[in-house]
Amino acid sequence: MSYEKKMRDLMARLTSMSPEPPPYPEETPMARHQEPSRRRPALVFVGAAVLVIALAVPLLLFTGGGQPDVIATTTTTVPVTTTTAGPTTTTEGETSTTVAALPVWSHAGLFLYQSPESSFGGNPAMVPVILEVDSMDPDIVFTDALAALGSNLPAGLANAIPAGVSVLSTQTDGQAIVADMNEAFLDGAGGLLADMTMLNQLIYTLTYSDPDASVLFTVNGQPVEAFGSEGLILTEPVGREDFLDQVHVINVTEPIVETEEGWIVTGIANVFEATLVLNVLDGDGNVTHEEFVNASCGTGCWGEFSTVVDSNLITPGESSIQLFQYSAEDGSPVDVITVAIPPEGIWRTSLND
Repeated sequence: MSYEKKMRDLMARLTSMSPEPPPYPEETPMARHQEPSRRRPALVFVGAAVLVIALAVPLLLFTGGGQPDVIATTTTTVPVTTTTAGPTTTTEGETSTTVAALPVWSHAGLFLYQSPESSFGGNPAMVPVILEVDSMDPDIVFTDALAALGSNLPAGLANAIPAGVSVLSTQTDGQAIVADMNEAFLDGAGGLLADMTMLNQLIYTLTYSDPDASVLFTVNGQPVEAFGSEGLILTEPVGREDFLDQVHVINVTEPIVETEEGWIVTGIANVFEATLVLNVLDGDGNVTHEEFVNASCGTGCWGEFSTVVDSNLITPGESSIQLFQYSAEDGSPVDVITVAIPPEGIWRTSLND
């Protein structure tokens, strides 16, 4: 074999034994070109998440925003049983959703009146009550409370304010409570005694929180120059003391309520020797307790009285407080008024009935 042939064979063997050469720089971009394919699943996931959020936010705002508060929402499925002349069948009822609205109860203090028993004067007695009314307005005007009562008045009490009479607004001018009335107020209640009873009811109620205050009645913003059947002039403020001659000789001036000491009975009286009697009656009208109460003045003058009755002697919803004086002539009870103690000490009515 020639020398040249041997050298070619040697070069061929060396070449076959050598490793593959690395790729040229031009081929590197091909490797980088494959990187996006490895990141594509992550990008798809992120894009899907953004799309879900974009769709969910408007949906949540639409279904949850600006909705009123409720107490509870319940969903109930009730089977319905149908009875006919043929066989009885039961079908599956439909699902219904009940939303309970939030009840709001407002307290209104107002005066009603009672016609006393065995009284020679005939004047009505003023009696205050605390009325709880379902109303969205916490500053409910007491004429709305009277409208809610309607004919369902507390036992033994009456109302002389006609249904059409309303207090449109009240404000204090620094000297008196200014009560702007509607025009129906001018007509009164029909007759002198009814007019004066209506007027006293309004005065006592409007001064419920401040018994010493006075009231200026206006209609269309102007003082009243002629009220009721007798054309009473009311251009100046009037208070509770102005019409004492038109009320009973015994009046309760504050609601009978229970305190830690007991049940408090407070009022004014013009009775013989400033002495009156308080009885506690049970549900059957039987006397279960009697005590004498002294007013600060009597026999021709008005006096205040107040006493505390032991809580153990009174059962709300059954007991009553009876006030009277014994006749100086024969010792019999006269000028008797009876005030029932409501359940839980408060009367409740509804504007929505």
